[in-house]
Amino acid sequence: MGLSAAIEPGTDRPIAMKLEKEEEEDIRLKEEEEEDDEKEKEEKEKDKKEKKAPSSSAKSIIVTAASVVAGGVGAVALAPVVLGAVGFTSAGIAAGSIAANMMSAAAIANGGGVAAGSLVAVLQSAGAAGLSGAATAAVASAGGAVGWLTSFVSRKVLKDNKDE
Repeated sequence: MGLSAAIEPGTDRPIAMKLEKEEEEDIRLKEEEEEDDEKEKEEKEKDKKEKKAPSSSAKSIIVTAASVVAGGVGAVALAPVVLGAVGFTSAGIAAGSIAANMMSAAAIANGGGVAAGSLVAVLQSAGAAGLSGAATAAVASAGGAVGWLTSFVSRKVLKDNKDE
């Protein structure tokens, strides 16, 4: 007794071979669907992580704002220290200091006296009595500008280093 197999119409293949090929195709399609589902899941997780983390532009704005504030506050806090170190003290201009040299040059330029409202007069006033409200605002603005410039330059340097 011999084995017989039904032959697929129009081919020389037995029907069983056709079923095996269909099963292989079904398995391949299922694997592709699973891979697609896995990729889709990974993309959704990545999107969730990106939404939680602040964007680089938001970080940049925060760093810039912090730099400006730190520059302004630092400038106002250090102004009296710097004035004293240069020679503009509460007791007057310190002999032999940078302030004394500035006063001498201003007096020579003005025929023997320091003009009211000149840089030397304004700095001596700030050294003796402290910064006025307007001077505080000006110093804070200058310090904020330096803070911004520092932030700007550091971002450019960091960007250039990343590109290398």
